[in-house]
Amino acid sequence: MKKLAFASVAAIALAGTASAEFIQAPSGGSAELEVEINGEVEEICGITATSSSLLIEFDDLADTDGSLKYPFDFGVVCNSAGGAILSATSANSGALLRNGTETGAGNEISYKLNIDRGVDGLPYTTGTPPKGLASPISYTINGSTALREGAEVGGQFELNGVKGPDFQGAPTTTVYAGVYSDTVTIALSAQ
Repeated sequence: MKKLAFASVAAIALAGTASAEFIQAPSGGSAELEVEINGEVEEICGITATSSSLLIEFDDLADTDGSLKYPFDFGVVCNSAGGAILSATSANSGALLRNGTETGAGNEISYKLNIDRGVDGLPYTTGTPPKGLASPISYTINGSTALREGAEVGGQFELNGVKGPDFQGAPTTTVYAGVYSDTVTIALSAQ
C-alpha cells in the first residue's frame, strides 16, 4: 500500500512539471522570464451633496421687488482622463410655474443659475454671469487632479421678487398667488 501511495504522489509531481518550459541561459548570459502585470481601475464619476434631492425655498416673493439669491454647494468627482461634462436642465425651461398651470403671463417666474466656483479645468469662475435655463446648459471639465480627487463646486439660483407697484397704498404682485416650483437636474458624466 505504501508503494502505491508513493507512486501516485510521484506521478502527480511529474505531471505538474511536465508542462513547464525550460528557459536556457545562453553561454555567459542569463535566463530571462518576462512577467506581464495587468490591473484595472473602475471609472468613478459622480456628484456629492447632502442628499440626492435638495429643496430650495425662497419664501414669500410678494414682499420683494429686488434680486433674491440662494447659494448651494455640491462636489464633483470623476477619474476619467478625458474629464467630464457638468450640465443643468430645468423641467420648466428655467421658470417657476404656478402649480396646476401652464406657462403664461402671471403664472411663471423666471430665474437664473450660476455655477460659480470652479476647479482646475472648469471654464468658469466666481463672477460668471448667471445663465437662464430656457435650454440646458453644460460645461466641459478637463481631466485633472482636482476633478479626479474631488472638488467642491458652488451654485446659486437667482430670481427677482414679484412685488409690483403699490396701487393707492395697497401692495400688488406681478404674478398670481400660489405655490411656484420647478425641478433642476444637475448631472455629471464622464467624457
